[in-house]
Amino acid sequence: MHPPPRFRPRAGPRPATAAMGLLVALTPASPSAGQSAPDDAALRTTLQQLVPELLARHRVPGATLAVVRDGRIAFTLTFGVRRAGEPTPVNDRTVFQAASLTKPVFALGVHRLVAEGRLDPDRALTAYIDTLWVEDPRVHELTARVVLSHTTGFPNWRPGRWGPEPGPLRIGFAPGTGFQYSGEGYMYLQHVVEAITGMSLDTYLRQGVLEPLGMRDSGLVWSDRFEANHASPHDADGVPQTKRRPDSAAAAGTLQTTATDYARFLLALLSPQTGDTAFPADIDAMLEPQVRIDERLAWAAGVAIDGSAGDRVFWQWGDDGTFKAIMAGSRERRTGVVVFTNGQNGLNVARAVVERVLGAQAFLDFRMLNYR
Repeated sequence: MHPPPRFRPRAGPRPATAAMGLLVALTPASPSAGQSAPDDAALRTTLQQLVPELLARHRVPGATLAVVRDGRIAFTLTFGVRRAGEPTPVNDRTVFQAASLTKPVFALGVHRLVAEGRLDPDRALTAYIDTLWVEDPRVHELTARVVLSHTTGFPNWRPGRWGPEPGPLRIGFAPGTGFQYSGEGYMYLQHVVEAITGMSLDTYLRQGVLEPLGMRDSGLVWSDRFEANHASPHDADGVPQTKRRPDSAAAAGTLQTTATDYARFLLALLSPQTGDTAFPADIDAMLEPQVRIDERLAWAAGVAIDGSAGDRVFWQWGDDGTFKAIMAGSRERRTGVVVFTNGQNGLNVARAVVERVLGAQAFLDFRMLNYR
């Protein structure tokens, strides 16, 4: 019996678009000199002093973060309030909108299907579903690998994507030949996952990823249990906005979660053997670079990779307008961090936290990736 196919970098380069480079396999280097991490107590004290100042400066009402180190959650911290003008503080079970931090969780669910032999990462996705949704023969070139590495040729979102009459979904370049960040690609792969499993995405990820990792305060659709303790979104002036409560799952961005829960997911990426049993997915393959973004950055099969600081840091941003988040981790340093904020200016807060935990990173220059 042949073993199931696995995600690995493609054998040899393929043509690239004029805008982006060839597929690569970045080699992790030893951590740079001077990158030794501060001890947990010192780092915790630094963040306790820094984050309230940043929240006030950038008009962000609340935040929560967790630091993972050496196979454990080193600490979590909470700051500010769940909703401006109200006294209820953020605590370690306050639920935040994860936005695109949903994508790596979904990717891990896809890798689980690959490890189980239920999905071939290089087989056309059209072999798994009946409805194509795209009037372009190149749709048959879309695979799970292509989607997870953002090389579908789809835009991030088609015109009117969330309206009553969304525009057509178009492929802008030959799949697999260039990089274009795309939520649409993840939504397309969601249909395949649901067809393979016979479950809604919310049910599959709950049973296949969230529950096995102990993420009990998380879900991809809104639940009544979130009502008592959730963060409200805020605009750039810190004014509360309407909280969206998704009634259907979206692989690109509907995860509701806490910093502690997401830290458990980070543990799986950093130390997949931690715990009583190994997580049943090829997590190493999820971190293998597939396509170059520029000389410092690449995208793997579910997360991005930054090699600018001497080691190889995986990361993903979350941005739905009024909730902002970042997660990042280094296997070489066995360290990771996740930050959730409930304000439009929250990436300014999250960036500073990542810099304190992992040092300067190229991806923290938010102008370098036009993902809208």
